[in-house]
Amino acid sequence: MTTIRRTELIRPGMCGHNSLFAGQIGDWTWDAVAEACDTDVLRARDASGAPTYLSFFYYRIRGSRRFHLRTPAFGDELHITTRLFGFGSESVLTLHRITRSAERAARPLEPEDFYAFADPDCLYVENFNRWVARGTPGTNSGLVRASPPDFRHRHLPELPARYSPRHAYDRARRALTFLDHDGDLLESELSVGYEVDPSRDLNGAGLLYFASYFSIVDFALLRLWRSLGRDDRSFLDRVVQDQQLCCLGNADAGQPLDAEVRHWRRPDGREAVDVVLRDRTAGRLLAVCSLQLEGEKDR
Repeated sequence: MTTIRRTELIRPGMCGHNSLFAGQIGDWTWDAVAEACDTDVLRARDASGAPTYLSFFYYRIRGSRRFHLRTPAFGDELHITTRLFGFGSESVLTLHRITRSAERAARPLEPEDFYAFADPDCLYVENFNRWVARGTPGTNSGLVRASPPDFRHRHLPELPARYSPRHAYDRARRALTFLDHDGDLLESELSVGYEVDPSRDLNGAGLLYFASYFSIVDFALLRLWRSLGRDDRSFLDRVVQDQQLCCLGNADAGQPLDAEVRHWRRPDGREAVDVVLRDRTAGRLLAVCSLQLEGEKDR
């Protein structure tokens, strides 16, 4: 079974003006992989017996003004249709279509429809995950690929090559953006410092939690927002129609980071922001994120 359907009631710990909903979708990804691949994702171990984790390497959230990452609210009933695709023994791709309509949720989830992003009442989420383990005990800086021997993947269908996430994340690593900025106007640049917070940013395995990358990006985005003379209310009201994030490295508690922020005006009036996250000490590239937002006049 590679298509999974579920209905969820949104509770306080699942939504808000933060990364909670992104984290919740990540839990649904782990659930789907566990069910479809007969793998105990929560307690997976590699061939040597060491813990291994289904890490989030590439994460995309595509929505609309009617339904975006911060739309779900207390008490909303959401219908999630999920489909998995195989990328060998070390990776897996999961597509989620999220809607408040049971009728929409009943439709088949085909790649052609998913990547058209055509329904403004659906949120489209793409997760590309890789199995990783710590290369050196006691630090998060040297993660290595390590899949569990019982990870069953050969039955998963292949994604048509034109939709492969590799096209997106290879560009991000090379150009430090997911976007084609031809015709865009670079309006401002900003460098923001951040320190990995041991009281907030780590998950139960002691790794920098994937949803924390979204929080750190928002931390940098808020600093940009204020530098542009905008108030916090307009930040809370922002509509991010498309967000792409590639996590290229992890970090330890207390690690100082630098976020390089670039703000663009697009020809259609929308805004775009690129955030590049690095380890300040070693200069390691940790993440690249691109956001496309409604323009000020549209909010």
